Order: sequence, then structure tokens, then C-alpha cells
Amino acid sequence: MRLGYLYSRYPVISQTFCDAEMLALERLGIELEIGSVYPPLTSLRHEHISRLRALIHYAPPQKILRIWEKEAKTTGKWPRELVDRHERKYGPGVKAEQRARNALYFADLFTRNCVDRFHVHFANRAAHTALFVKEISGIPFSVTAHGQDFMKDLGNDDLLREICADAEFVATETDYSRELLCQRCPDSAAKIYRINNGIDLEPFPDLLPTKANAAPRIISVGRLVAFKGFEHLIDACAELARRGLDFTCEIIGDGPLRDDLQAKIDMLNLSPRVSLLGSLSQVAVLEKLRSADIFALASVTDPQGASDVFPTVIIEAMTAARPVVSTRLAGIPESVVHGETGLLVSPGDTTELAQALEQLMRDSGLRSRLGRAGRARVEQHFRIEHTVAPLVELLQKTSVVSQRNAPHRSAVRSPI
Repeated sequence: MRLGYLYSRYPVISQTFCDAEMLALERLGIELEIGSVYPPLTSLRHEHISRLRALIHYAPPQKILRIWEKEAKTTGKWPRELVDRHERKYGPGVKAEQRARNALYFADLFTRNCVDRFHVHFANRAAHTALFVKEISGIPFSVTAHGQDFMKDLGNDDLLREICADAEFVATETDYSRELLCQRCPDSAAKIYRINNGIDLEPFPDLLPTKANAAPRIISVGRLVAFKGFEHLIDACAELARRGLDFTCEIIGDGPLRDDLQAKIDMLNLSPRVSLLGSLSQVAVLEKLRSADIFALASVTDPQGASDVFPTVIIEAMTAARPVVSTRLAGIPESVVHGETGLLVSPGDTTELAQALEQLMRDSGLRSRLGRAGRARVEQHFRIEHTVAPLVELLQKTSVVSQRNAPHRSAVRSPI
């Protein structure tokens, strides 16, 4: 099987689960062809990206693709009916013509490289583009939906239902997401599956017991956006300082709230204790995890309804045998078992968050027990070799059916 991947933007430093999945597929001998509508926003790359054998192909600028569009209209390859229907049904905001122009490139790329089928992460612009790629090329696709993508980013449940109906199957990373998606797309419920994100354990060898830091170190990782709850973590740190506890807290990540969060740290006189480190490579993040005593992620739902669903960094912290403090939100309880692998608190409850952190700061034995149990849970449930197996099974199963029913495919050749 030769498998394509289609992304809106790739690589993205916060989406290490995509990297782990594709690397695992390559280790199984599956040849990949990776397409991305947009290039990355930062030059920072995780070290493991260099291990991908597949090249990453980016869509040409729209100026060039308009030439492709003109040629496709003369050869009958332009998906006119689908474009017109989407413009009428969903309005100009879905940018049907732009999606179709991008699809011309990826349909040509996948067809020329003998891609049997392609997979899309996130039910967003790339998933919409996938409808046009399939229409042009006849190549079937599948989707992994995550949560915020279909709950907020796509912005249209009718379009979501069309994407799910046209996909060979749809995966979600949690039971929580699957239930939400089935509610929105009941006609596709039979082909919506829960497939956990997995993690490669190779960078995380079995960790020997580490000596606790004299002043416990808390680490948190994530984009500096509202639903990550960093303002609540900073408030909890202020409460811990008022209680006379000695500690440090490092927050790794970047985003639009950086200046606001730094101002809050300064206002609360927490600069000696709380630091914003910016974005770091995965190797650097793992080193920070190894030197930390506690991992914390104070996830909440933001005013627009966006939230974490299944933060990969929690799995990484558990893999590093670090106890986790997080919130009872969305799919987080599917990774963190309260009292067994970490402590869960109510979203936005700063006092409860501070109490959980203090409990772990004062009890090194509890930290060690929860950390070890977290590592064991990852080994049992979230090892990438285990989590990718049902995805491969579905890909192979649907590929056989698709090939049996496939029409003749012809590439859309570049006119330039």
C-alpha cells in the first residue's frame, strides 16, 4: 500500500502525534507521500522529523494554481459541479474554488506517485480539500478528527457531515471525541472509530528513580492560548508562594498570550519562580521533563468553546514517569487516571489546582508512585506500535474495498 497524507500545514511543532504515526507506518514498510497546503510557520523542527523518509510537498502559490485551474477547465478536470454546489450551500467563507485549486495539485501528486488512498489529520481545510481531491482523482481518503477542528474550526456541521459521509472511515483520538462526532454525524456513526494517539517510547528509556529537587520543579508545555489555562497555573503558583512553598515552574511554548502571561507573572512578583521559556525542540522538552518533579496542564474551555481534548504532552510526561496534574476536561481523564497516574481538578479552579500541586510537592513518594503508574499505563495503552495497528487494519480493509470499486484514474498534469 502506498499511502498519502494531506495536511493544512505541516510540520507543526505541537502535533508530534502526526510525526509519530507516520514514522511508525514507515517502520512497517508503508510508503508515504506527504502533502501540505501551507508551509510551517516556524523554522524550529523536532529532531525526529529528519527520520521521515517521505518528502513533504507544498501546494504552489494561488497565482500558479489559477493557471492549473484554467487548464483543468479546458480538459474537463475542473470539479465545477462540486465547486458550484459548495459555494451555493456553504457560502464564500468555505473558499470552495481555492480548495479545488489546491486539490488539482494534490490529485496530480498522489496519482503520479501511485497513491492508493490518503489520510487527513484534522477535520478542517485539508479535509474539505480532500473532497475535491477525491472528486478529481478518484482516490479515496480517510480522516482523523480531533475535537476543536470539527467542534469549532470547520465552522459548518453540514460540511462536516459531508466530509464524514465521503470518507472511507473517520478516526477520533478519544471516546469523548467519538461520541461528539457521532452526535453531529449520526449517519456516519458506524464508520467512526476511536484510535488513540500513540507515542514512540524509544526516546524515553525506562527511567531510574530520580533524586527529588530540593525545590520541586513544575513544568508545563503548550501553546500560549486561552484554553491551555496558563493564567490559572500562574495564579496557583502565586497561591503556593503565599503558602511559603519553595518551587520553580517553567512553561514551554509560545503564542499570542505570551505578553499577557509575562505581565501577570511580573504583577504577582513570580519572576524568580515562574519562567516562560518559549518553544523548544522535542529533545529539549524531554530533558526538561526528566529534570522536573511534576507536570501540570491546567486546561480549560475558552470563551469561544475551544478546549484541549487529548494533549499529547500529557502522554509524554507520563512516559517520562512524571506525575501529572491536569483537569477533568474532555478526553484528559482517558489518559490520566485520578489518584493512580496523576491528580485531576476542576477546570478553572485555582484553589483546587494549587492544593493538588502542594500535595505532590510535599510527598515525594506519591510523586514516584504516580509517575511509575503513568509510565506503565502508557506502555500498556499508548505505545505507538499498539495504537497504529487498528489504523493500519482499517486502511488495509478499506483499500481492498476501494480498489475493487475504483474507476480508472488519470492525473491532472501541470500545464507549466
